Amino acid sequence: MMSRLTGISWMKRLSGISLVLIIIFVASYSHSLETIVEKMDVDKNHLVKLEAGEQATIELSKIGYYMAIRYDVIGEEEKSELKLTDSKGVEIEGREPGIIESYKRTDSNGNPVYLTVRVFEINNNGDYNLINQGNTTLWLVDVLEVQASLYSDGWIMASMISFCLGLPLGLFTLILGLITWKRKKNSPEKKIVFQENIMTTDELFKKQNSAVEIEENIPAPFVVPSDKWENWDDGE
Repeated sequence: MMSRLTGISWMKRLSGISLVLIIIFVASYSHSLETIVEKMDVDKNHLVKLEAGEQATIELSKIGYYMAIRYDVIGEEEKSELKLTDSKGVEIEGREPGIIESYKRTDSNGNPVYLTVRVFEINNNGDYNLINQGNTTLWLVDVLEVQASLYSDGWIMASMISFCLGLPLGLFTLILGLITWKRKKNSPEKKIVFQENIMTTDELFKKQNSAVEIEENIPAPFVVPSDKWENWDDGE
């Protein structure tokens, strides 16, 4: 009984914590979403922006994680059409974007208009020359820098933590409650039966007689037979 009450108490506490976390997530979601869209906007957060035929020298770091991005032109083949070289003129080929890296980035209105065309991971710190060989605008973005700015935002962190903890905790509490309810339903009810022996008439009669016999067998103080009193009065 005590263990069941303890389990119910913990379930109530976990449910309360989960509810608070979900409320925090709902309250911070709208603000954090606006911040995420703003910080993910390539046209506002980039290292360099090059129009068709332009080039620029930029400083890159080996701990950086860089993506070359263009407008997503529907119906046209995806082409990087760029050239990145180090200070000695050695070309850095980079690689094609993976599945996750290929997702379309949104503009300030939330529309997916940007597409990653090349990914660069630099081995040495230094100055690099980037040439836009295509006919559309080219952006170079440091993904790690963008992510760092996202994680430093209080609203975004509150939304992420409350969502990552509140939802699993709520599901865990729900599952635990269902298990407890099922066990309680399947377990037989324990009834407390108070047993009291009811004496029969014969038992009551015997008990009464035994009490009388005991009382009669106990000699009263100073009790003597009646014939003895007569002799005592006569001085015998």
